[in-house]
Amino acid sequence: MRVMQESDTRTIEPSGPGVRDETPEPFGKATQRTPPIKTTLRPFFGFYGGKWRDAIKHYPLPRYGTIVEPFAGSAGYALRYASYNVILCEADPILAAVWRYLTRVKSKEIRSIPDVSFDGSVDDLKVCQEAKWLVGLWLNRATGRPRKRPSKWMRDGIRPGSFWGERVRETIASQVEAIRHWKVYNCDYSECPFRGVATWFVDPPYQKAGKYYKYSAEKIDYEQLSAWCRTRPGQVIVCENAGATWLPFRDLASVKTTRARARSNEVIWTSDDDQVVSENLENS
Repeated sequence: MRVMQESDTRTIEPSGPGVRDETPEPFGKATQRTPPIKTTLRPFFGFYGGKWRDAIKHYPLPRYGTIVEPFAGSAGYALRYASYNVILCEADPILAAVWRYLTRVKSKEIRSIPDVSFDGSVDDLKVCQEAKWLVGLWLNRATGRPRKRPSKWMRDGIRPGSFWGERVRETIASQVEAIRHWKVYNCDYSECPFRGVATWFVDPPYQKAGKYYKYSAEKIDYEQLSAWCRTRPGQVIVCENAGATWLPFRDLASVKTTRARARSNEVIWTSDDDQVVSENLENS
């Protein structure tokens, strides 16, 4: 695991038109009242291993009004419950900057971001850096980092609505007002500033297959991550792939991936699992 410097745990302050220079207020305790009405948003960008499609099908409902994603990525779970008090922690400064930008940018600025020509680059766009990164995440399918140029899939016109263009631009513009209350931190999961009761949706780079991220599985001490997950207050949901050994995972589902005809055997661990084991031991 990489060593975190004090400056690593911070909110991202993007620059550019439409971005307000402000620091988020301190967090209070997570609410344990009846969670707010569910508001589902579509993905703001695609990301390798994202859970938006599977969040409703396979993962438990949140029990608390606060949702924490300590490995935010594209925040697929939180997007299904966007009206909740959402806290995103992301070690990759680029992804954190994109999320911070999205929580502040005005709809009209998103609508003003131009297309990228098939032989062009995001560097041709006269927009702020965060906007270039956002567009770059839409130039390939489920990428692990922003791209500079359109992928072959995009150039070939395969599913044009899945790449940067009018449809994507309008979707994002119509949704940014719904995430103004989200909080974004550029930090390692272990430096998450929130310590209260919440629904913790933990979707780290997978132990066996998480090599495609900038902050990959090689940088994670899974024994430490296991202990951290088991000590979070509230409801904890942990995602992994078959073969992972750092928690007593159980089978969840075989899900589609972005690769043609490929599937991923997903497993899950929840804080309820430990409680069931403990109760069984007490009753044995």
